[in-house]
Amino acid sequence: MIQAEATTPIPTGVVFWSHDKGTAKLIIQLKKDHINQTLPQGTIVPILLEFNSDTAAKGKGRHIYHAVIENALEGIVSIVLEDNILGYVGRVDGSVYIELPDSRSLDTAGRFTFDIKRSPIDEDVPELEDYYWQGFNEIIQESKRLIDQVESNCETVLNDLSSKVTSLEIQTSDIKSKQAEILKSIEDNDVFTKQESSANVIYQVIGKEKVRMTFTLDFLGKEAGVMTNNANTYKAYGGTSLGVPSNFTSEIDQNSYNKIAKLDNNLSSYPTTGAGYIRQVLLSYNVLDFLKKQLGEEYFTAQGALSNSEQVELIKPKITNDQGNVYGYGVGAGGNKLTFAVWNVRWLNWSGTKSRTTATVSNISIPINNAKEYIDSDGNCHFIAYAPVSDDSTASAANLDYANYQFTIELSMNEFIQSMIAANHIENLAAQEEAEASEDNTKTMTPLRVFQSIAKWTKDKFVS
Repeated sequence: MIQAEATTPIPTGVVFWSHDKGTAKLIIQLKKDHINQTLPQGTIVPILLEFNSDTAAKGKGRHIYHAVIENALEGIVSIVLEDNILGYVGRVDGSVYIELPDSRSLDTAGRFTFDIKRSPIDEDVPELEDYYWQGFNEIIQESKRLIDQVESNCETVLNDLSSKVTSLEIQTSDIKSKQAEILKSIEDNDVFTKQESSANVIYQVIGKEKVRMTFTLDFLGKEAGVMTNNANTYKAYGGTSLGVPSNFTSEIDQNSYNKIAKLDNNLSSYPTTGAGYIRQVLLSYNVLDFLKKQLGEEYFTAQGALSNSEQVELIKPKITNDQGNVYGYGVGAGGNKLTFAVWNVRWLNWSGTKSRTTATVSNISIPINNAKEYIDSDGNCHFIAYAPVSDDSTASAANLDYANYQFTIELSMNEFIQSMIAANHIENLAAQEEAEASEDNTKTMTPLRVFQSIAKWTKDKFVS
């Protein structure tokens, strides 16, 4: 369902098996307001699959598909999983996006999950990170068969092997000529996945000068007092007048973080009693920390932005369509009212103020569209939500269900490619000598190194 709200991912219950080669097909129907979404000619529907195994070596990654449009009038699209992805074992998180031909795009909020499991017949199939090794065992087995035949007809075996080695050399040469720039990146230890490079090529082919990526920052997965995985914070204050961000020194507890993490009518409530007090909560979103995780540290350092303030100034002009959202209601001596505002770092005041006078959870949104005015030198964007003043008999309470900060960042195609390379940088690649020696089991080998290893191994076995 295409709708402007965060929803819980749909657990499809779908299970694909590692033996479903060429048949693991997902069919997705897009709807808006319960009506099938027509897809104009030229529309692209990217589908992102994310692999989040508990063990990093078992497969963490992002694979981007461009779905086949099965029926444009009915809004039906599909993808077929590639064989190498079926080597992954575990839960897969998917999300659907739409790129319209007039340069508009949207996040459908279509989140879903499915599982991939190992077929009993495929017990020895490598997992996701080893996909480029599939078929290697067959080559070794074929070589061993040729060794057995040497005893009866050495000359025939040598001729046959020479032909195969020549074929491998031709393939290697073809790969070098077709992927010269990619191989240069590999030699420099800058590697990105097949799916990501394919997505980049598609963007260039359609002549897209900029890439727009939309993100939502909230408190899902936030641990109280911990800034590593999620650097956003939720703090409370109960003064007699509106506080500024520095007044908010008390972080809320883990239980309240869990309640505000998603829209589920499980409210986080902080009342304050005594005449003349205002219950206020500060919702701070660390945009810089989030983008460092998304784009990679090298995206900033390569452009000379080394300090936090320099990095913040680099990203501010690239942020568009940003807005803050809060879902909840307030109560106090003056009745039911919740007020929402954003901190202006230039004028040092709360601005964009909006209110709702309901006794049930409702949404308040504040469009910003000027990150320069609202993101501070540490990369934070601050919002305040507060209830009416209390008196001796009625407490002031802000009851919040969910809050988030959404924004779009625009990158040039070159910046996008560089960020993808940086975000998928691989260390510890084997050199040619290490690949040919075949003695170190801790190194990662590229396709080129695999070919070189095979050629060296066969040469040593059959050429004196």
